[in-house]
Amino acid sequence: MKEIFVLRHAKSSWDNVNLSDHDRPLADRGIKDAAKLCVFVKNKGYMLDKVLCSTAKRAKETFDLTADGFNFEIDKTTYTDKLYFGDITDIIKDLRELDESLNNILIVGHNPTLHHLVELLANEQIDRFTTCNLAIISHAGKWISLNSHKCSLKSLIRPKDLAN
Repeated sequence: MKEIFVLRHAKSSWDNVNLSDHDRPLADRGIKDAAKLCVFVKNKGYMLDKVLCSTAKRAKETFDLTADGFNFEIDKTTYTDKLYFGDITDIIKDLRELDESLNNILIVGHNPTLHHLVELLANEQIDRFTTCNLAIISHAGKWISLNSHKCSLKSLIRPKDLAN
């Protein structure tokens, strides 16, 4: 069984209007939410084989704050512009090309792309995929055969629902 962890970046700061969208850091709430999520995933014992992360500062910071919970070394992360500029087809193509020895993959990126990805793979509608939400999708099959008929939404974790 393969698992795809889909993490939307935490809440970003709009304090400096002169920054480009790509360079916006996390807001205080985003930092707190990412820390809460880190504790949650650590307590669950989730492990990752590979991380694909957007090159945007807020996505990188979100993963930096949660990496310890996933017991994943930050320097082994694959950063890609496809998760900032790309779309669902780019992500699915990359997932289908993964080595079969990899079972647990984390994708860190942005909406609306990640919301649509979760809905497509899980073959179900979700109301909202807000900042710092983590979806866990199970896939019964090989990466090359990734499609909604072999996937299901296992969990949708929202920091606001987690204990402090």
